[in-house]
Amino acid sequence: MFLGCESDAPVELGGGLLLASPEEEDRSWLFTGRVTPPARPPHYFRRTELVKALEKGRIALLMAPAGFGKTSLLADVCRRQRGQGTLSAWLTLADDDAPEVLAAYLLHSFERAGLNVSVQTPQEQPGASVPAERAVMALTRAIEFHAAPCLLVLDEVERLPAGPPVELVNTLLRFRPPNLHLAVAGRRNPGLDLQDEILAGRATRFGAEELRFSSAEIARFFSLDLPPVTVRQLAKRTEGWPVALQLYRNLGVGERRSVPVSDLRGDRGVAANFLGVRLLRGLSPGDREFVLDLGLFDWIDPELVDEVLGVSNSRVRLENTPELDGLLLPIEGGSGVRRFHPLLRDYCAARRLREDRSRFRTLHHAIARALAHRGHPLPAVRHARAAGDDQLVGEILEHAGAVRLFFAEGILRLSAIDSYLTPAVVSAHPRLGLLRCLALVFEGKVPEANALFAELRGRTRDFTQDRVGGDARRLYAESVLLEGQLAFFGCMRMGASAMAALTAKVAAVADDEANGPAVRGACYTLLAAANHQRAQFTANRRHSRLGTESYRSCNAQHGIARAELHAGIAAMAQGRTVEAADCYARARRTVKRRFPGETATAIFADALTAELSLERNRLRGADRLAPEPASVRQTGAWLDVYAATYDVATERTLARQGAADALTLLHEANVHARNLGLASLERHLAALQVSVLAGERDTQAAGQVWSDAALPETTPEILDLSGQTWREMEAVACARIRWLTALGSLDDARTLAHGLRETAAQKGLARTLMRGLAAAMVVEHEAGNPERAAEFVREFLARLPGTDYPRALVRESPVSGFLLRRLLEAAVPPRIRSAAEAVLAHLADDKAESFAGPAFTPRELEVLQLLAGGARDREIAAVLGLSANGVRYHLKNIYRKTRAKSRGDAVRHARSLGVVP
Repeated sequence: MFLGCESDAPVELGGGLLLASPEEEDRSWLFTGRVTPPARPPHYFRRTELVKALEKGRIALLMAPAGFGKTSLLADVCRRQRGQGTLSAWLTLADDDAPEVLAAYLLHSFERAGLNVSVQTPQEQPGASVPAERAVMALTRAIEFHAAPCLLVLDEVERLPAGPPVELVNTLLRFRPPNLHLAVAGRRNPGLDLQDEILAGRATRFGAEELRFSSAEIARFFSLDLPPVTVRQLAKRTEGWPVALQLYRNLGVGERRSVPVSDLRGDRGVAANFLGVRLLRGLSPGDREFVLDLGLFDWIDPELVDEVLGVSNSRVRLENTPELDGLLLPIEGGSGVRRFHPLLRDYCAARRLREDRSRFRTLHHAIARALAHRGHPLPAVRHARAAGDDQLVGEILEHAGAVRLFFAEGILRLSAIDSYLTPAVVSAHPRLGLLRCLALVFEGKVPEANALFAELRGRTRDFTQDRVGGDARRLYAESVLLEGQLAFFGCMRMGASAMAALTAKVAAVADDEANGPAVRGACYTLLAAANHQRAQFTANRRHSRLGTESYRSCNAQHGIARAELHAGIAAMAQGRTVEAADCYARARRTVKRRFPGETATAIFADALTAELSLERNRLRGADRLAPEPASVRQTGAWLDVYAATYDVATERTLARQGAADALTLLHEANVHARNLGLASLERHLAALQVSVLAGERDTQAAGQVWSDAALPETTPEILDLSGQTWREMEAVACARIRWLTALGSLDDARTLAHGLRETAAQKGLARTLMRGLAAAMVVEHEAGNPERAAEFVREFLARLPGTDYPRALVRESPVSGFLLRRLLEAAVPPRIRSAAEAVLAHLADDKAESFAGPAFTPRELEVLQLLAGGARDREIAAVLGLSANGVRYHLKNIYRKTRAKSRGDAVRHARSLGVVP
């Protein structure tokens, strides 16, 4: 390989791919430069009146060609606002900002500015399909909750990619709260929806004419007592163009003919006149070539430049080229690293390409290789792409770790890399085809991932033959890892023999030390997941420990977070609630700290924590944390996360809207699961449908769902864990017991309930056992055996202190309440009495603590009050001091929370909750 032997050392896996870890963040100028206003350049000239004008409106839009000082002006505004105590965020946009990456940077820019942003806030609109939108909506709510004025500066917006990235920023614009002020700068508008704001007078546009220096400013800029005639001459000959004035100051004032401002790109128009004629003409041939070469660098690090150009004096040459004064800008935290003014960089790059195409490609090659060696694969592949070399792109990403990148770096890094995984790259590099499979999984495109995996299998002879010069051993190990990912997390159903064969392959890869800690850690974590899904908890603990140790040895923090989630799920199944909560919390903290803005893993942690809270009957916590199913569908979730999400969503919908809406939710979810081929999830959802229908005594419809889903009929089939997960077994068994009870087939229900309790006790499934005891209680109550039903209640209460899972009895409150009160009338041991009183307290509090309704913000309550009084949008805006957009923003949130389709529906729902009179 051109980069030498591939390594599993931490530096090879992380190193500035996109976002830095906290330890790296303070010194990672590559990262902080995008969310930090540029440092004040030498000889900065403050345009006080223009800065004040920019600060007046809610939106300042600066659209002008390069060289008009847009960035310097907004940096000055940002610094002034921060000095006055205003929370001010800065973000410089980039050409390859995918929506998830862009959302992460938006979140992190505000977090660095001091805003507490959390995706645990109320969820996004139903139907939101991507985590990026959820992150942006969470950001708007956090800004609104902040209440005080906030500023967001978006610089270089012309670089924003068309399509989803532009739409994501438009989402932010549409739903921005009234206290958010925006300043946007760029050479052109990439499609931001600002026209209505401009026409309504809420946005002020500053173009080239407004940004030109006036004669008075020119005189002050030169700090000289110039005669009026000289000032007029300068104004005419520079046309007030700030960068031209900077060049004049660098080079001296002389006779020049006036040139109209036309095309400022590349080496044409006024840019060519000033940069080419006045700047480069004064350089020696060697210095001229040096400056043109520098135009290809994203940033100018003297050591990097020395390596690429094969010299040793770059720093000295830069310091001794006065013609670059004012055009070589510092990067905050860069320790001497600087960048060209964008206009100069564009000019030099275009000139280099035109004059020497071969050198243009050669330098991009060299820069790509040097950056890859420094652990910056993403900028490295950008340069490789500029060189037109897909082979180099592939080699860089392979050396950076291929599939291992995800387990070390996370979903955002994977999203950033995915745009470079073109068909040509994937075709030439099978290992990167596997990485593309993984990206498809986390985009929610499981069928496409399976199809690509099958194609790769055939092309590589079952993953034993890599490309020429590749690494067949790594290809095979990563293919096994991906196969396990698709099987265990793709909600695929596998027979006992297929599961055993795949588990053996994964175990062999995990135990082979030659595969490196990242791959081994991922395989051990897969084995731990397969273990807990089959209720094999002894093996689960061993593999979980080995996976975490492997991840830690290579500092693969994202893998550690995933391992924590799986450890938490196993603890939850066994009734170790405190341990489960701690695991989920640690996973969430790791992701938030190490991978700012990544929403997918945070969503998983929220869904699992909400499930745990529900089982402990802590409904407000469950309601606050539970993500909407639409948010989960596009995140690459696995069965445990899906099941947790839909279990909580079903109970919430039953409580708020009733069985009809709950069945609609489950039907839509089942269609989605079927389209993606998620067979295990289909079974789980069908079981939930049967349970809801049985609760409504619609036994015929329940039987039809059972038949259509081909759910098992006999007790041994239902309870067999060799070919299904414990979650499937639990859901199917509980649903069938409920259905048989509704049918009056009490002997069959009793037999299945007995088998469920025995299986749960044997396997250590504490939650399943508690549900089985509650189900048996209902069966015996229906059969007219109150004493037998009371025995199950007593056993439940005896186990409750060790599990803290009262929800199973609370769900059956009509029966459990009656039996608990009777129990307390008799003499019972203190421990049982205490547990019974605790459950009765849960029953008494259930109405107050139920999913009766959403939590409204104070502002939403004010809007609801006015709506209830018949106020229109304009009247609400006038009373509350909001803009029309602000009112619409709050109305959308109210509609989402109440699931209303009109104002009347929203008011009626709010009245039913007692929120408005």
